[in-house]
Amino acid sequence: MNQAVRGIHDEIRRSAIGAIPFVRFMELALYHPDYGYYMSEKVKVGKEGDFYTSATVHPVFAETLADAIIRIWQEEGYSRPALVEIGGGTGILMKHLAARIYEAAPLLADRMRLVMIESSPYHRECQRQALAGCQADVVWYAAVEEAVQSEAIEGVILSNEWFDAFPVHLVKRQAAGWTEAGVTWDEGEGCLKWMDLPALTPEAADYLAEEKLALPTGMQLEINLGMRRAIHEVSRMLVRGYVITIDYGGLQDELYSARRMSGTLQCYYRHRAHDDPLVFVGEQDITAHVNFSALMKWGEEAGLVPVSLESQSQFLVKAGILQKLREHQDTNPFTSEAMRSNQAIRQLISPDGMGGTFRVLTQKKDAR
Repeated sequence: MNQAVRGIHDEIRRSAIGAIPFVRFMELALYHPDYGYYMSEKVKVGKEGDFYTSATVHPVFAETLADAIIRIWQEEGYSRPALVEIGGGTGILMKHLAARIYEAAPLLADRMRLVMIESSPYHRECQRQALAGCQADVVWYAAVEEAVQSEAIEGVILSNEWFDAFPVHLVKRQAAGWTEAGVTWDEGEGCLKWMDLPALTPEAADYLAEEKLALPTGMQLEINLGMRRAIHEVSRMLVRGYVITIDYGGLQDELYSARRMSGTLQCYYRHRAHDDPLVFVGEQDITAHVNFSALMKWGEEAGLVPVSLESQSQFLVKAGILQKLREHQDTNPFTSEAMRSNQAIRQLISPDGMGGTFRVLTQKKDAR
């Protein structure tokens, strides 16, 4: 029994029903300050970690994204533009974003301000090291709610694979109605086990009553209610500008379709994908696809107007990534930077890979 399992076991024992909702289990497994996966001092991204992100494939991803951000700043005429990254992990994306902005738009770069919002103390330290050579002003916050108290942003607020790791309610359509998954402790086997809660949590019940989903019996789905609170806080921080959300997911009709009867919950452990969050607790990533229909709807509630929702491939091509392909005569992929860059571009825009899996939502807010 590792520290994470021990902590969750203790909370289950204190529960009146001998179980906790899955949404609470996921919160503890990922974000508990002492044993949560994201709070731990372990490598999570890249070859030595559990998964890859677009930002870690090659700097060309950040360079292309930076070009799109520069274009926004120039078109909107921001006098002192801000670039905010939420959930930036190691800081590698912001490092390459800043470097490209200084290279391509030095006058804007001299006036820009960088804001990093990161809940993990370990990752905040990683970010400080990654950005140690950056000339721009950089400030850190532990949460969006904290940043809202001090920041009035004019510019771009960016997240890359942030919402997908929010704790979710796990519900299932049964013949008699909806049930919600909980996690209990099996004393006989000495391990965590699934169980249906005796009743829906009030938050999940309210959502299902509001949505009135007509779905087939046996269908399981995830409800990410934290996303609603978060996008409202993001909007409060943004006076004028854009919110760019990069994540995997889809529209509600895609996610709540018959081909996804088991939902989208996924775990990543040492680059192996599986669907059992009750193993490797505190040592693996747990994610669920983002419901972009809900994110757009809740964003509009908060004053964010949807501008576009497109695949990562469409976004990057529109931003000019194909112009970054390099001609070369190299034959050794281990020594050729041109070959590595070209291969990364193909990987980032492949419809069967990252280019098709990830979506990019752009939302806008004008000053009132």
